[in-house]
Amino acid sequence: MSRPYRFAMIGTGFFAQNHLHAWAQIPGVELVATCDIDATKAQSAALQFGGRAYTDARELLANEQLDFVDIATTPPTHRMMVELAAEFGVAAICQKPLAWEMADARAMVDAMAAKNLPFMVHENFRFQSPMRRIKQLIDDGVIGRPFFGRMSFRTAHDVYAAQAWLVESERMIIVDVAVHLFDLARFFIGEPQTIFTSALRVNPRIKGEDVATVLMHMPEATCIVDASYETRSDRNTYPQTFVTIEGTQGKITLGPNYHLQVVSGAGVIDENLVIPDHGWTSEPWNAIQDSVVNVQRQWVACLKSGVLPECSGAETLGLLDITLGAYESLATGQVYAVGSSL
Repeated sequence: MSRPYRFAMIGTGFFAQNHLHAWAQIPGVELVATCDIDATKAQSAALQFGGRAYTDARELLANEQLDFVDIATTPPTHRMMVELAAEFGVAAICQKPLAWEMADARAMVDAMAAKNLPFMVHENFRFQSPMRRIKQLIDDGVIGRPFFGRMSFRTAHDVYAAQAWLVESERMIIVDVAVHLFDLARFFIGEPQTIFTSALRVNPRIKGEDVATVLMHMPEATCIVDASYETRSDRNTYPQTFVTIEGTQGKITLGPNYHLQVVSGAGVIDENLVIPDHGWTSEPWNAIQDSVVNVQRQWVACLKSGVLPECSGAETLGLLDITLGAYESLATGQVYAVGSSL
């Protein structure tokens, strides 16, 4: 394409600011509009990053010539926004979780497929630079075949100050954080066959679960996913994810402050991984902010090449099945057979 890809940002709240900063540094794209039901937020984003401000997504799509929309609204609105984009023949990248229900997610995928439109889910943890490094080591066979993994995200950081909707959500940490950890498990080890969930609500002021542990069984491996918003510590590691991967020939550990240790037949390697600085990024958010840049770069590359993105809408149905299955396991106290809702 000789001209930049024209896009609109739908939803300009807390996390969308990272999207907007990232788009501003990616060549070949042009922000032509912002949209938010809060007019002040939409106008503020437009003033800072460019384009016209809207409070109605349908009006935006009717008035602007777009190549894609970036949807960063709350999950209950995702289906409406994606189907609206499909109606106007506009490709979409959408924040996770894709939906609360499989039927809604499938409807989104079908709506975009019916118009042959590219569709990606912004599943960004696998795009963090340390996670790409771990994946490279696994693919290179440094630790042999993985047979055990642990993806851990534990903090007492006040996540509710910036995302008030989490207080009222009856589904909380599993859809907010564990969904990312499920995706990392799939990325590093493979697709699970069954999962079992244990979860608690520790904070009395919220409605959903704020501590969860999920055991995932792969064909030749097991993986533990654990997430907590109630874990006190003498050092704040928010929003870092800790990873352990054990293989037939070694072990990979990602610890605090992105310290990577690799134990293999070649000996022990310690690396203090450095997160790329994009100018607008800042600690402690820099690894996640960097991953947003990486997601959006892949989206543009896929638009140019016609290749499916790693986290296409269709591919993400499997991740949503695991996420919803985690809640079914929690409700029934039984093991969930992955794929049951597909």
